[in-house]
Amino acid sequence: MSNGNPRVDRDWLDKIRRRERFADFAFTLARVDWSFFTTHTFINPLPRQETRKGMFWRWCRDVGNFSEVPYKNLLIALRCEQGEIGERPHFHALVGGLTSCNMMSTRSRMFRQWKIIANNGAGDFRLYDRTLAGADYVCKCLGANAYEVNKFSLAEETTLSDSVLSLIRVMDAKVERRCDEFTRKDRQVSRLAGFKTLSQGLPGAVACPGSVASVLPVGGRIQDTTASPVAGMV
Repeated sequence: MSNGNPRVDRDWLDKIRRRERFADFAFTLARVDWSFFTTHTFINPLPRQETRKGMFWRWCRDVGNFSEVPYKNLLIALRCEQGEIGERPHFHALVGGLTSCNMMSTRSRMFRQWKIIANNGAGDFRLYDRTLAGADYVCKCLGANAYEVNKFSLAEETTLSDSVLSLIRVMDAKVERRCDEFTRKDRQVSRLAGFKTLSQGLPGAVACPGSVASVLPVGGRIQDTTASPVAGMV
């Protein structure tokens, strides 16, 4: 197209990069075993931003206390958002690391505690649906939508607790170790006893060079080794 065309989108590359960062970050959070996604609102007069965040983190400490989970072990992903009507600030959060056997009771206590801290401010506390766990679901929990992908990166608008960062590092290290088992010594692991390449063990199969399938044991399968909610906590 001509540079004089007013319809030329000069920021198209930046938009693609933002979408990629958005998707990568959402997929990373989708690997975490969350327990709840929550919405926190505030009454008038609206507290200052620093006060609002302080109220949220105080609520997190109280959740840790009545759940008997150390505060440093709670998994928290917090995002501040402006309401579509009136641009009123509110919070969306994902909470994990809880070990209660009665999540409905924990949910009720979470709601009551926020009412106390926020002076009867409203909130929405829902169990995290693991059957829907994925990038789109995580984005929805954090209040993000397709329109907002063009405005910012989800990673730049979300605050993660240190425990979440530690857990992600542990999961990444496990993935790297598992990949190394398949790739070390130029895939010589495929020659160990009990292992066959696809071309050797399956009639008509063609092994792609460097593929994980080419070094799997006959009849074997890759299992999900995602870390538990408390793995890697310090």
